Amino acid sequence: MKTLIACLVLLNLISCKNEASTQNEIEQKETESHVEQKAKDTISIFSEDNLELNQEKTKAIKRERLITAEDDKPQLQELVISKRFFKEEDHYILDYQYPYLNEKINPKHSIFNDYITENYLNIEKTENQILEDKELLCDTLKINRFRDKRSIDYKIYNTKNNFISVVLYKENYYSGMLYSTYLFDCVNFDLKTYNFIYFDDFFEIGSEEEVFNTINTIIKEGIGSGDLYYDCWELSKGDFKAYKNNFVVNDDTVEFYFDDCVICPSYTGTYSIEVPIKKIMHLIKKYNNTPKIG
Repeated sequence: MKTLIACLVLLNLISCKNEASTQNEIEQKETESHVEQKAKDTISIFSEDNLELNQEKTKAIKRERLITAEDDKPQLQELVISKRFFKEEDHYILDYQYPYLNEKINPKHSIFNDYITENYLNIEKTENQILEDKELLCDTLKINRFRDKRSIDYKIYNTKNNFISVVLYKENYYSGMLYSTYLFDCVNFDLKTYNFIYFDDFFEIGSEEEVFNTINTIIKEGIGSGDLYYDCWELSKGDFKAYKNNFVVNDDTVEFYFDDCVICPSYTGTYSIEVPIKKIMHLIKKYNNTPKIG
């Protein structure tokens, strides 16, 4: 009997030891798993932080490149007057700088000035759009915490054939967004005929396909050489049709502008593609006008 009791006690001790050992192994595995997951979470957080920081830096570089690009403003001081409109309200800020042609030089410059006023200085319309957007948020606390901002600035170029090219770049900051976005409008104006110049006025009829392919060739070459960020992509036909009038001209290039996320991500890349005039000279009307004889 004593032997049986001794055996039972021994078996009980062994069982308890095994259970304790198993429990320790489980706890150790859980601890290791927790530490491993915490390490992964920490790496993930740092990776996201680094990605966000890098995107902020590249966005700043992209923006700085746009703002500091040289244009012909210094040479056009008599012809072009920079005007500014600024308005600050509780929910938004409007900060516009825009070109105004000197009507004292030529009263017909009012055609250009009226166009700018009608298309870009409709303040009431802009204010209504901002307030409507805020109403859609359905969160008055968030609305009061952030202010939307709309700003306009411009670059201007003058060519030898007496027309001016203007790119208006519009920066929109929406409350709660990480980055501001950029939109572009280009205006070409003939100083002799007082007409606005569009793609079909500047390029030969039927040249759309070749201009489109030339832009995409430049994009592909830029990505391949590293001059253009590898996350950028080729222009779609639909986007080309939408943006084909968005170009400015100087004596050496035709530069097409595209809104954020049309050919590159918002945070990096470029807003425009420069096409050397030599590449497309045969597609530009002014180089193909046959002079009249006799």
